[in-house]
Amino acid sequence: MGPPAGEERDGRGLAALILAAGRSTRMTGGSKLLCDFEGMTVIRRVASTALSAGLEPVVVVLGHDARAVQSALSGLVVRYARVPGVPRGRLVSVIAGIEALTEDPVLGAMVLLGDEPGLTADDIRTVREAAAADRSIVWRAVFRDRPGHPVLLPEPVLRSVPDLARGHEPEFSLWNLIVRSGLPHSSVPIEGQAPVDIDTRDDLERAIQRSGIDTQRVDRQG
Repeated sequence: MGPPAGEERDGRGLAALILAAGRSTRMTGGSKLLCDFEGMTVIRRVASTALSAGLEPVVVVLGHDARAVQSALSGLVVRYARVPGVPRGRLVSVIAGIEALTEDPVLGAMVLLGDEPGLTADDIRTVREAAAADRSIVWRAVFRDRPGHPVLLPEPVLRSVPDLARGHEPEFSLWNLIVRSGLPHSSVPIEGQAPVDIDTRDDLERAIQRSGIDTQRVDRQG
C-alpha cells in the first residue's frame, strides 16, 4: 500500500496556504468569505477541498474579519497565520503563511485563494501529480480560459520567498516574483474553466451557477 494522499514516502507532505486576509471591499452585505456557497461558507468550502485533497498542514492566512473566518472554519483541522497591520496584497499574505510553516518538514506548499470555492480536489491532485515529476520547479495551474491557482512552491523556493520579496511592493504578485527571480517554473494544464474569483454578488452567482452545471455534467458522464 502506498503513502496516504498528500504524503510522500519520506513522511513529508504538501501544505496548503489559503489566502483569506482581504477586506471584501466590492462585496455588498459583508465578507465574501462568509457568503453561502452550496450550504457552507465560501472559505469553509475552500479549506474543506484542500483537506480532502490530502494537503497538510492547511494554513489559513487571516486579516480582516479574522474572528468570523475562524468561526466559519470551526471543527476543521486547520491552523492560522495573521497578516501584520492592514492587509496589502497577496504577496504579504503568502509570506505570513510561509512563516507559519517554519517548523514544518514539508515538501512544499500549494497557494490557494480563499475566495475561489469552485476549485476542486481533483484540480489540486492534478497539480500535485505533475509536480511529482520534478520537485525543483514551481508549478502553476493553467485552465482552459486562464492561468490560476493552485501555485505549488517546492520546499527550497518556499523558504526563499521572504528574501526574494524584499524590495518589492506588497501588491507585487507571487507569480511575477517567481518569474522575475529567474526561478524555474512550468504550467499544469487543467481541463475546464478556472474557478470564479468571487469579489461581488454577481461573481458569487456565477460561481454557484457554474458549479451546478459542472455537477450535472459529472452526473451525465457517470
